[in-house]
Amino acid sequence: MSLPLIQAASVALILVYIVRWRINAARKRRQTWEEMVGKLRANDWGLDEVSERYLYREGITATPSNIWQKIDGARGLWSMYKNAPVLIQIADYAAEHGENVSLELTESLRSDAFQIRICVLMSLAKYAFAKTSVGASVDAHRATALYTGMLSRMTQLFQEHSALLFPRYLDAM
Repeated sequence: MSLPLIQAASVALILVYIVRWRINAARKRRQTWEEMVGKLRANDWGLDEVSERYLYREGITATPSNIWQKIDGARGLWSMYKNAPVLIQIADYAAEHGENVSLELTESLRSDAFQIRICVLMSLAKYAFAKTSVGASVDAHRATALYTGMLSRMTQLFQEHSALLFPRYLDAM
């Protein structure tokens, strides 16, 4: 008697989850540029100290030993973590309103966003629970390198495929 009840409850929970997921996805697609940009956290945590012209060039000038201080530690990492999915939304917006946007570029941006979030979580966990901060610094360095690379490719996306949105993108960054 209890097994059919558990099965019905499980199916109901899965259906509720799917409906909520679809509603959230539709809401994200309807967002305006201003709403998306309003979710971005400011780059006041030291990204400009770590990278020269971070919107136009990949790579960072910091080393794993000094990255933690330059990005303001957990604050900078958390900003990267929160900005990564918003940057994907902005890239999707540019792809929808642009011309001939390659799927490889948008998928590489999605992959970068996922990797950034994983590196940030690993770095924060190592910082909180490890006796040494070397592992946290290495993961923070990796996350920062991925983040600057993602910003560089986003700039490329806007310049090449959504030129009309490019000034708005620069203002947002």
